[in-house]
Amino acid sequence: MIVFKNAFWLSICRFVADFSSLLLFTAISRELGPSSTGQYSYAFALGAFIAILAASGLDQYGVREYARLTDRHDRNVLWRAMLLVQILQLLVGIALLVVAITLISRERADPVVVVELSIYLIGWGLSKTAFVPAVAQESMRTPAMIELACRSAASLIALLLCVLGVSSLPTMLLGFPIAGVVMLLLALRNALQHETDLRLSASAKVTWKVARGVLPFTLGEALGQFYIRADLLLVTQMLGVASAGWYAADLKVVEVGVMPLILLGTAAFPLLSRTAFLDHARFERISADFLKSVLFISGWLAVGVYCLMPLVIPAVFGDRFEPAARLLPMFSVLAVAKGFEIAVYRLLYAVRKQTTYLVALAGGSSLVFMLNFLLIPILGTGGAILAVVLSTAVVNAVAIVSLRRHLPLRAIASAMLRVGLPLTLTYGLYVGLNRLGANEWCVAAASCLAFPALGVLSGLVPHPRHSPLFAPAKLPHLGTEN
Repeated sequence: MIVFKNAFWLSICRFVADFSSLLLFTAISRELGPSSTGQYSYAFALGAFIAILAASGLDQYGVREYARLTDRHDRNVLWRAMLLVQILQLLVGIALLVVAITLISRERADPVVVVELSIYLIGWGLSKTAFVPAVAQESMRTPAMIELACRSAASLIALLLCVLGVSSLPTMLLGFPIAGVVMLLLALRNALQHETDLRLSASAKVTWKVARGVLPFTLGEALGQFYIRADLLLVTQMLGVASAGWYAADLKVVEVGVMPLILLGTAAFPLLSRTAFLDHARFERISADFLKSVLFISGWLAVGVYCLMPLVIPAVFGDRFEPAARLLPMFSVLAVAKGFEIAVYRLLYAVRKQTTYLVALAGGSSLVFMLNFLLIPILGTGGAILAVVLSTAVVNAVAIVSLRRHLPLRAIASAMLRVGLPLTLTYGLYVGLNRLGANEWCVAAASCLAFPALGVLSGLVPHPRHSPLFAPAKLPHLGTEN
């Protein structure tokens, strides 16, 4: 049950941290309005992109390779090379940050806000690299608690300042860069507790091998961030910060909602990495159960976004965000598409097809950029949503074809049918209750309760005790392969 326990701790801690972030987002929306919300979202998107180039990819690569090593010496060789590569990445990120704050327009976002959020997000990314030894050994509770404490502290301090009447966004966010630095220091301390050291000594050959192996992961995350954020950036440029604020409010719902899927993938990744080339039949069963689990959660999220969130958004963010509620049905489709992508990219990483995912993302990024320019002038913010849904579908199609040797198409088709049936029946229930004139909150609640029951009946939920995903047998490591 180690995967289930790790997924539980990661999900609980991330949910609490994201909830505190959502509270801050709500306070900014209500107190400062759509324009400030748009500036905050724009700065966060830009900072996230900078952070990816400064500190990403090593956590994914490191966990996959670290989990396959049993010898302490081999692990330390890998770890020291990772540290050197991380420093090189950090220098690239700092250079990009300097360029960004030099060129950014103050009408889009205050450069001070960009710097504050960039330091916070870079610190968060660096801490993920430092947590690799713990995560690879499936010891994920402490990293989750550290992330929870630092992220929540940053959001709650900003929320307190907002409640106290601080109207300056840069002043309100002062706690974020401090939280990022503290998170990194605690993560390094955790790494030292897992038989590592901080010596920057590694051979050029090993360092180059790590850098070459990490590059597809880093570029993949950068492209992934671009193609999920490109629409927000273009909405800001083409429709203004108010429209960006409405769009960002809905996007925030989806981002928070898919987080359990990402964390389930994090918890399952060491197991998937070990079994990918060791036991094909077992990997196939684990992958099928993983895919069904992710689709169950993403389907449930889609129901909530479609049925419940149109009532919640205006109540939480205020009447000025009523236009955001009208976009949510399209975001529900995005929730399912992103959920499927989250599942297949983990499987591609496990079978060492990260380059395939990178190529798919490159195509998806180009497509979303072109579609945004074509659709936003015609459909407004709805065009931006449609663009990212279509591009995500293309990425998913490429992944399905690439995984056919490791996960049969019948297993993928079965998972998609199992999520499609409860979604269809839930939609029928929602429409039927609305036609009967039932209270809209009761209709939403009934729909959200119906889907999980229908999902269980359709076989979408693996049995916790019988599934190899949640009750894995002990597996030997793959020796010193790196």
